[in-house]
Parts: sequence; structure tokens; C-alpha cells
Amino acid sequence: MSFCHPNNRSGLIKIIPPAFLVAGNVLGIGLLALPVKLGISGYLPSVVDIIVISLAMVVSALVIAERLPRGKKVFDLPSFFQQEMGVFGKWIAIICNLIILYGIIVAYLSGISQIIYSLLPLHLPRPAIMILYFCFATSLIIFGRGVLRKSSTLILISIVICFVILLVTGSSHFDTNLLTTMNWKYVPIGLPVVISAFHFHNVIPTVSTCVDHNAKDLRKVILIGVGIGLVMNLAWTTAVLGTLPHAEIMNAFFQGIPATVPMSLLLGSKVFTIAGLIFAFFAITASYMANGSGLFGFIKDLLYTYAGKESMVLSSVLAFGPTLIIALVYPNVFLTALDLVGGIGEAMLFGVLPGLILVRMVRKKLIPAKYGLLAQIIGYIVFAIGAVTMIYVGLDKLGLMHLVSRW
Repeated sequence: MSFCHPNNRSGLIKIIPPAFLVAGNVLGIGLLALPVKLGISGYLPSVVDIIVISLAMVVSALVIAERLPRGKKVFDLPSFFQQEMGVFGKWIAIICNLIILYGIIVAYLSGISQIIYSLLPLHLPRPAIMILYFCFATSLIIFGRGVLRKSSTLILISIVICFVILLVTGSSHFDTNLLTTMNWKYVPIGLPVVISAFHFHNVIPTVSTCVDHNAKDLRKVILIGVGIGLVMNLAWTTAVLGTLPHAEIMNAFFQGIPATVPMSLLLGSKVFTIAGLIFAFFAITASYMANGSGLFGFIKDLLYTYAGKESMVLSSVLAFGPTLIIALVYPNVFLTALDLVGGIGEAMLFGVLPGLILVRMVRKKLIPAKYGLLAQIIGYIVFAIGAVTMIYVGLDKLGLMHLVSRW
């Protein structure tokens, strides 16, 4: 069942559905982490962070959309980057894709179990909640992929409604004085999670099909979809940072918990809590199934290509076994996992490499000469953003940031 039927649509009717698909990918689990990771630096630095990264991710998406072979039904990242950068690009893409897919599933398990454990009076130990959710969501991937596809519109509507409720009820304690906090040196802390929040590149082939592979319409879809996501991310970040005292944000940061947990505890609103639970459940489950399906298929292809084996059981164990083990051993790894996903995998695949591809497009004269210099500068900026993010995360995880601070 395809997402859309381009031949039966025209104008805005053709553009809006795929734009909502892009927006739905941007409005996901990253939203739960954005205010916590960005709030460390304060409101104005957070706004700058979100706008700059969203623009960089739009550029990288436009580069991929431009270079993606028309009519391609399956988005194979390794093959795409091999096409653009040779065998080196292929293996970099394989490694980064594994980091993204494994890391994001671990983040989902950690995040949803923390939310349910903190906000629902189930009196179940957190590992039990995590295992139950894992069995539910993973079984849907393996045995019921059609469920998400058939109910995707209903899920998106539910997410948007819950998001509006979160904004309205969450703003009841809004205090503009809380938005005056600024500490620009902490801006790099938020880079990985913003990159992760604005990652939607895997749906580019789908939205391309929706607009009948029309390059102009595809660009509109990307711009409208990211624009919707940008407004919603800014609105949510404003609501949280204008409600939670800085000390609460710091506490959530060090505990590695999603923003809805301290907001629910502070507001004491059942409406906010229920809306937050529904939002988190649908957003995480939809993304879990999408990324889990990608991980399952990717592992299955790797096994067949490089080991000559074709086994659903082995593929399932290799795809999902490590994620459950890691999440159980490190239950508070939510923000750390998103750091690795956004700061290593996505920063490389959707920052560094697209930046280099854009520069190469200029040098090969694939871009009109009058735009060449500007495109080259933008390519270097996107490359730099990805590289700086990777360097920061690498130094941070190795415990070497104190050397940079001293310098």
C-alpha cells in the first residue's frame, strides 16, 4: 500500500500529503530531547541552534534529492554513497547506518520505558516495562508491518492533537524571565540531538514518488515539511524553556530523561500527562517501527550479501537482540544514544558527506555557474557543521572535553 498516488493528484493536493510525511518524521522523538539538551545553553542559543541545523539538513536533503536516481523505489544509503563517492563512501554509509539504526532503537526503548515508569502508576519495574514494550513493538515489525502503514494518517493526527494539548496546557506556568538564560559555550551540546530531530532523509524516495519525481515539487515538499517541523520544534522548545526552571532542565539532562517527564511532574496536570503519554507512545512507536523495519531489512541484506545466509530468526536476533541488551544494561542512555545517532551517524551521512557532494557538484559544473560560489560556500558550511558535531561528540564520549576547555 503506497503512501500516495501521484498520477491522480495535482497542485497542493499532490504536495501537502508528502510534506506532512516529512513533517511527521521531524516531529518525533527528537522533540522529547530537544528542550533538555538545548536548555543547558539557554533560549536564544537554542533558537539559533535549531534554525542553523534545520537549514543545514534541508541543504543535505536537497543534495540527496537532486542526486537520487529518478524512479528508485528503495533508498539504499550504501549504494547511494557508493554512486557518489566510491567504495569508501559505501562502507562509511554501512557503518554510519548501523550506528543510526541500532542507536535510535536503544534510545526509543530507554525513552518510552522512562516515560511510562515515571508517569503511569503501574508498579512494574522498569526493565519489565522495557521488555513488554520491546516485545510489542518488535512483533509489529516482524509480523504486522501493514498495521502502521494502514493507520499512519490516524497516528499523525493523534500526534498533532496531543502536541497542541501539550503546548496549551504546558504554557499555563509560562514565565518569560526563564527565557533570559544564555550560555553560548554549551551550544555544541545540543548539536547532535537537533541533527537527529531534523533527520527525515530516508523518506525522500517516497515523497519523490508522491510528486511523480518532479524536482521542483520535491523541493517544495522538503521546504514545507521542514518548515512545519521547524515551527513546531521552536514552539515546543519555547514552551518548555519558558516553564521549567533551569535547575530542572539541568536535572533532566544529567538523568537523561525526556522533557515531558519533568514537565508533567511540575505542572501536576492529568491532561498534560495523558497527552504526553499518548504523544510519546505514538511518536516513538511509529518511529520504532519505521527504523526497526529498516534495521531488520539492512541486517537481512548484509547477512545474505556477505555471509550467504537467509534466516528470519538470525536476522531478528542480530537486529534487535543487541538493542534490548544495551537498553537493559544502560536504562538511562536516552540522551547519550541520541548523541551517538545524531553526532556520529547522521552528522557524517547527512552533514559531512552531502557537503562534500555539493562541493563536487560545483566542481563538475552540475550547478549553474552563477550559483557556483554560493553553493560551494554552503557545501563547506554543511560539511563543517557535521565535522564539528562529530569532533565534539567524539571528544565528549572519550572524556577529553576538559582539554578543549583548558585550551
